[in-house]
Amino acid sequence: MFFTKKKAFKLLVASFIPLFLAGLLIMPAQAAQLQDTKGHWSDQVVCRAAALELISGYPDNTFKPEKELSQMEALVLFMRSAGYSDSKKTVDKQGEQSALKAPQVSWGQSYMDMAVQNYLLTDSWLADFDASAPATRSQVVALICRLLQLPVPDEVSEGSGEAAFTDLNQTGAEYIPYILALNEAGIINGYEDGTFKPQKILKRSEAAAILSSLIDQNWVNVPSERRVEGWVQNITSQGSKNEMDLLSLNGAQKIKLDATSRFFKENEECQAGDAINYRVEVLLNSKKQAICISLLEKIAETSTGDKVRGSVKSVIMGKDSVLVLSDLNTEERRIPIAWSAVLDDGGKGKTKGFSTLKAGTFVEAYIDGGQLTKLSVLTPENISGTVQSLSGRRLSLAGNASKSSTSSKSTVDDGSSTSTKSSKSTKNAKPEWFNYWDRARIVDKDGKTMGTVVRGDKVKITYLDPIPAEIEDEITLEIMISSRPEWKKVKAEVESTKTQDGKYYIVVKKNKSYDVDDNVSVYQTIDGSTAESSFDAILVDDKVEMEVDGAGVVMKINILKDS
Repeated sequence: MFFTKKKAFKLLVASFIPLFLAGLLIMPAQAAQLQDTKGHWSDQVVCRAAALELISGYPDNTFKPEKELSQMEALVLFMRSAGYSDSKKTVDKQGEQSALKAPQVSWGQSYMDMAVQNYLLTDSWLADFDASAPATRSQVVALICRLLQLPVPDEVSEGSGEAAFTDLNQTGAEYIPYILALNEAGIINGYEDGTFKPQKILKRSEAAAILSSLIDQNWVNVPSERRVEGWVQNITSQGSKNEMDLLSLNGAQKIKLDATSRFFKENEECQAGDAINYRVEVLLNSKKQAICISLLEKIAETSTGDKVRGSVKSVIMGKDSVLVLSDLNTEERRIPIAWSAVLDDGGKGKTKGFSTLKAGTFVEAYIDGGQLTKLSVLTPENISGTVQSLSGRRLSLAGNASKSSTSSKSTVDDGSSTSTKSSKSTKNAKPEWFNYWDRARIVDKDGKTMGTVVRGDKVKITYLDPIPAEIEDEITLEIMISSRPEWKKVKAEVESTKTQDGKYYIVVKKNKSYDVDDNVSVYQTIDGSTAESSFDAILVDDKVEMEVDGAGVVMKINILKDS
């Protein structure tokens, strides 16, 4: 009888316990020194499984890849990979006790007892169990299915097995559901001729391939300190000590290479230098030294691609990492992060990577092929003030203390010509104006998009200053409008008016001067009747009612006349 749990579990890498298989001591310390796998098709998978101590060699530094795996060896090997040990019992108390008793074996009796208690063997295999006899593919498939607790069909319709493989009639009917389930999971496949060869004896090399497949599909929960991924930036040698510079989305790290470390590319051993600029899987031994390095993918030459500025909203780290960015149009952009993406933050987070990015950080993202390939952290500056004027594509602030030592004329691309500073004369001087301000993100104090900036707005401007000693090079990133004052009404008597260079000015009693907007609205009210008028109609000693914006500029004038 087979008791099925509803929830599957993942394999765990067991801590090393020396095993006596067929009377030979298996030593994991020899994992990278195996001599008889070189040149064999299983060389890489054996190295991977051995590096994690899932499978091991013999005392004479051999692995014997073509040696058949006995039933007892298969049972202990895969049970250990699932976290069982001779001191750990994983008995499901809700399950019924098997009607068959555990057979007596010459070694590994505790494993046999646990296998029976946990229904890891089919009834027919248990009834005919022969510890020293070779294990078949069917038996191993059933064992792994039960260890993983994969769902298997209760019944297999006639012909369904033949649709998957042509030779399933060569095994017992009870094994067919397990074969179909494990094949569906992609753990064990058939052969190119459409057969599964269920009665074929499993070899040690094939067992290593199964373990490697379980690692790839994350059925083996490898501790993070034993398996890392990234791309190799450099490999250095100092005497007998070799070290690898590995970059990943989690930052940069230096990994020492074990003296027996091996590199593999496309299932064949290669030189350490071949790994440079490759994404790699690195399996480490218990001393945190690289012992098996598999080359996965070479970094492609990237084109210029697109460049996007904005601020970080969040970074989602995982198998498919994503940068969530708010661009300068306040649009949210979700950008997949390429495995080879580089974080350039001036070295501040060099060892920690993308996970160090905080929300609100301004960045410049380089995108190629729809993926983030490089992210540069920007170091913006801030200035607060009141918008004094918006002339063409130039925004000027009122009351800025920064003064220039010399001035010259410059032209903004809309054709307007204004005086500018030729250099910033004061240490840590702040800019008095910003060109192309309309390219910046405009938000309120809650970060919500606002239509535009108007004169008189109280603002905080975030900008880049590429060359601090120069002017006209500031790049505006964000304009945050903290408040927008309402127009004030001012009643006064006119002392004088003037027009200079197309600009209007009005001075009222007590010698208070006001700038007048170019598009000022002028009205004249006589005995309660109001009509449009002109600026030239304003006379000395006229009583006026003015509406003044937040920058102190007159927007509307009403001349009050008596009849």
